[in-house]
Amino acid sequence: MYFKFFMFLFFSINLNASSLAVIVSKDSSIENISKKELSKIFLSKTKKLPNGDKSLTLEYINKKYQSEFYKIVCNKNEKQLKKYWAKMIFTGRGQPPKKLKSIEELISFVQNNKNAISYIPTSHMNDNLKIIMEIR
Repeated sequence: MYFKFFMFLFFSINLNASSLAVIVSKDSSIENISKKELSKIFLSKTKKLPNGDKSLTLEYINKKYQSEFYKIVCNKNEKQLKKYWAKMIFTGRGQPPKKLKSIEELISFVQNNKNAISYIPTSHMNDNLKIIMEIR
């Protein structure tokens, strides 16, 4: 019985540690977003946020987070995503989100740009960001 409890506790902690927050600046007028809208934005099928403003999509370079995000939001694995972006770039129909090397740089950019949208681990949230969707 104790074993099951500790296993449950272990997996609960790990699930919470890997949850992602879709974020915008606290100055953004966006309060929430649908998975469909988010998918369109991050797959460059639209260049507009739900409020009509031009979107600036950003990602922290981290395969784990990218893989989790695109699997849940866009229903694409890494191989499908590479193929998708190759086609979009070749045909001139879109570009992938801008990649940033540090999570601090990404957070700073989003905080200071009301049209920026990204996703980060919830553990990195601060008062200058607004969560518009949680991904678990």
